[in-house]
Amino acid sequence: MCFGGGGGDGGAAEQRRQEELRQQRVKEGRDKIDETFAQFDQPFYDARRQSYIDYANPQLEDQFKDASRDLLLALTRSGLQNSSARARRFGDLQKQYDTNARAIANKALDFENRARSSVESAKSDLYSQNQNLADPAMIAQNAMNRATTLTQMPNYNPLLALFEGVTAGIATQADLERRGRNRYDTGLFSTGNASKVVK
Repeated sequence: MCFGGGGGDGGAAEQRRQEELRQQRVKEGRDKIDETFAQFDQPFYDARRQSYIDYANPQLEDQFKDASRDLLLALTRSGLQNSSARARRFGDLQKQYDTNARAIANKALDFENRARSSVESAKSDLYSQNQNLADPAMIAQNAMNRATTLTQMPNYNPLLALFEGVTAGIATQADLERRGRNRYDTGLFSTGNASKVVK
């Protein structure tokens, strides 16, 4: 008594079969994505972070070496090479070094996090494409293209002057002291240490 029922069931069965095939293609596409993106593991992100550290730290060390030399020369010219000012100035320079080293480490971590975010975003996009297209061959190619882009290293900007102003004030202070000595040490009442009693 079920007229036409067989045809209806056949249509539904065919729909189920087509959906099963589609889901199989989706699964195949997802496997391709996962396989291609397996390279983006923790060692990959560690390497991305370390890459920036390896780029920036030599510049930090070179600039610190130059700043230390310039500071010592400035202190020596001003006659402060054996004073408490030297210890204070070099202490300040070391603080600047530590601050810059932390900034480099933070920026390196930022590069790592950005890489991770880009990978997750690309993977999410590909999963969405895969669900809509159900075309494993196309998805495999798209995944390969995205992965190639993601493995390219970012462009790093050279570090600008990190220790600018390290000798600021030293020459001025020396000049002021020189003027003070010249002002009071006229030679009229020279006792050999007259300038030392001026406070």
